[in-house]
Amino acid sequence: MASSNSAPAKSAKIGVFSFVMITAAVVMSVRTLPMTAQPGMMTIFLTLAAAICFMIPTALVSAELATAWPEDGGIFIWVREAFGERMGFIAVWMQWIQMVFGMTSILMIVGAIFAYAFDPALAQNKMYILAVILVVYWACTLGNMRGVKTLGWVSTLCVILGVFLPFFVLVACAIAYLAGGHPIVTDLSFTTANLIPDFSDRGTWALFIGFVFVVMGMEVSASNVSHVKNAERNYPIAVFLVALFVVIVSVAGSFAIFIGIPTKHISMTAGLIQAFQTYFDMWGLGWLTPIMAVCMAIGLAGQVNSWVLGPVRGLQATANAGALPKVLQKTNKEGVPVNLIYLQAILISIVGVLICVMPNVDSFYFMLLGLTSLVYIVAYLLMFSAAIYLRYKRPDVKRSFTVPGGNIGIWICSGLGIATCLLAGYFGFEAPSSYVGTASSYFNFQFFGLLVMIIIPIIVYAWGKRSNRAELAKAATKAH
Repeated sequence: MASSNSAPAKSAKIGVFSFVMITAAVVMSVRTLPMTAQPGMMTIFLTLAAAICFMIPTALVSAELATAWPEDGGIFIWVREAFGERMGFIAVWMQWIQMVFGMTSILMIVGAIFAYAFDPALAQNKMYILAVILVVYWACTLGNMRGVKTLGWVSTLCVILGVFLPFFVLVACAIAYLAGGHPIVTDLSFTTANLIPDFSDRGTWALFIGFVFVVMGMEVSASNVSHVKNAERNYPIAVFLVALFVVIVSVAGSFAIFIGIPTKHISMTAGLIQAFQTYFDMWGLGWLTPIMAVCMAIGLAGQVNSWVLGPVRGLQATANAGALPKVLQKTNKEGVPVNLIYLQAILISIVGVLICVMPNVDSFYFMLLGLTSLVYIVAYLLMFSAAIYLRYKRPDVKRSFTVPGGNIGIWICSGLGIATCLLAGYFGFEAPSSYVGTASSYFNFQFFGLLVMIIIPIIVYAWGKRSNRAELAKAATKAH
């Protein structure tokens, strides 16, 4: 199969620090801190395990693939080169569709946090959460449809409000809480039982998939590896620094939550603002809670806006191969794939409506988090497998960066990634211990949800090929 492997145009190179900041911005988020805080001290083990077994292998493998096949399309190109166009389309579709569930879960958090500015009881009101999902996402969609792109300073402001501000304020509150001699409500003892998950407790281990989800996305920054100074040496260093940074943020942020709130009382959607309310009320600064809530809600909504077009661009790249139906290839004068954007918004709306039939908002968040990870895992399994296969199938393709250790190194990295995906996928069908509902309802949602998500791209691909063949035949008939 033909492959483009032209060298990228010369451009200014970035150092380790700049690359660490770029990658950390992609991976790091405080919205998952309530989830990582729920296991208590076990968060240290689970975060380290997810970083070592998944985040680092993902970064190394995707960097090799990105420098070997640098053209637009990312995972579609990589998997296509190894296993053919159909499998490439399935991979990029799964990478895109997981964002439908991911964005819905973020919007649920936006609604829960914003509720604390007016009435905290709204955080558990399903109709209110649905209204927030629909209003915020459709507003972002329509804004992007007009070709309105978020200005750089606005994006920076959103990251500051939605990520850095809450993290540093939360850690500062925790330090002040400890310095004031207040009681620690979670067991912090460094014992084996308190640090290592009980492997016989399937519900506790099921939470591992959530920690893997936290560190997903490292392949996104791999496209920048060709711009890193001395990539062979500096890229691995940067990857390990990012992994260390993510571990510190996850552990420190989780610690700051569970020292003041019992783990069983931490809300998956509103846990972060719960912590702020607990600390601020303690010091008579309750008026700061609504302000923090508004800042965080605006910041997270801004991040949602920045992702409206991002994932769709990868899927849009498949149009050049004729993998998308003609109706989904339509773009407006701004180059925005309008029908894909509308489809994305409709799907997110449908997922949001499901909230109304769920008995508990937090439980639905668990279900969304699990399905998001399972869907994304399919794309990762294809990516890791492609990396191994292409080492043997296409050894002639120049790789500006290669996974250290030769063929043994790619087997170790990709093998570790595949094993982690399979393990996380297996436990992904298990309801977490804090899930409110029956185990069968959770399993059925994950199983049938994943099955539908796999079947859809197969149908769309066949539809796309058929419609494009029809268009070519029609054009040929006219030419004669």
